[in-house]
Parts: sequence; C-alpha cells; structure tokens
Amino acid sequence: MSGRRSKNALRNFLLAEVPENNVTAVPDPRATTMRQLGEVEEEALATIREVFTGTSLMEDRAKVSRILQVRAEVQKEWTDARDSFLAIGRALLSLEENLTRAEWQRLRQSSARLFPFSEATATQLRQIARAVDSGRLPREQCPGSYGTAYQITLLSDAQLQTAKQRGLIRADVTRREIMVLRRETRPLADKVLPKGRINRAALRDERRRLMERRNTLKTDLAKIETRLQQIDHLFSTDRE
Repeated sequence: MSGRRSKNALRNFLLAEVPENNVTAVPDPRATTMRQLGEVEEEALATIREVFTGTSLMEDRAKVSRILQVRAEVQKEWTDARDSFLAIGRALLSLEENLTRAEWQRLRQSSARLFPFSEATATQLRQIARAVDSGRLPREQCPGSYGTAYQITLLSDAQLQTAKQRGLIRADVTRREIMVLRRETRPLADKVLPKGRINRAALRDERRRLMERRNTLKTDLAKIETRLQQIDHLFSTDRE
C-alpha cells in the first residue's frame, strides 16, 4: 500500500466493509465503531504503518481496525488505572491527617492486614498522590503505572527539571527511562552549590526518601520478628 492516507481516506477505508449485495442499508453497530476508529490521531496510524512495514497488514482493514480498537481500550484502562491508584493514595493521605501519630503507626504496621497491599506500596501511593496534588507531577502527565509514577516522585528538583527538558514527564514514559535518568544524574543530587552553600532541596528530598525507607524497614523488621516468634513457638510446642 502506498504513501500516507488522509483521515478522510482512512475513514472511507475502514467503513468500506459493506456487503456488495446489500441493497437496503441496514444499521450496523460496527459502523459507529469504524467511524470512531477513522477519527483517531494520525500519529497512531503512522506508528502502525512503521511497525508493520514490509507486511501486508495495512491492506487488511479488519486487522487495522482491531489494532486501533484495542489501542483505544488499552489507553482507557491505563487511564482508569492511574485514576484508581491516585484515589487510593488520596484516601490514605486523608487517613494520615485524621489519625493520631500512634494510631497512624499502628495502621502502617498492619497495612497488609487492612488493605490488599503492603506498607511499602501504600507509601508509594501516598507519595504519588502528594506529588500530583501539589502540582509537582501534573495529573495529565502521570503514568498509568504506579511503579513508574513513584520513580518520578523520587527525582530531586534538579533531576525533575532535566526530565522535563528531555520530555520524560509524560503519561507513556517507561520505568526504565526514569531509572536511566536517575543513574545518569545522580551526582546532581549531591552537588555542592557555589560558595560552599549546600543544596537544601536535594538534601530534603534525600532525607524524605531515607525516612520512608527507614519506616518501611521497620515495618518489615516487625513482621520478621513476629514470624520468628511464631516459628519458635511452633518448635517449643512440637517438643512437648
């Protein structure tokens, strides 16, 4: 198939699936779907052409339609996933604000018993929600993967600025891209400013990360101690 199709040409291409012997037009629910598919951005079609260069796939309107349809479904579910973990993070933050310090610590230590995830995951979700609500990570640019979004929240101000310059603060950025950036720019977080001044922003970020890590380790250590006690109890009971 030659060249780039215009959007109108693509629409006609996708809507061409009408039986030749169909004299009377019969409403077909597929028509609406095909029409919507025909209105997708040209960028998606260009990507499909590039991916399947050298094949005859673009000649098969059913396959093209299916790829575009699945792409739309995946994007919707990806966005829904992002909204879900943001809602969870905000809900956890509201609990933190309403409980006393002692109550909050009890809840954190028992996260896995109260919620379907560990305290480490809860910490990540809270941090993402905090970053989005503060504007540090714009909601529209928040990835659909909470693991990737969390990696962005770990960036120092200097690293975040570099990420923006490289176009990495976007919804479809990968975890690997952010990890590579963190490795490449790690020295920036420890850089001493001119005239002996310390980088307070970087130190605050580092302190926050270390405290969160410490809290996670405390929780893990408490679980280990509890399990060790259970095992010792089983051993002592078995001897009897």
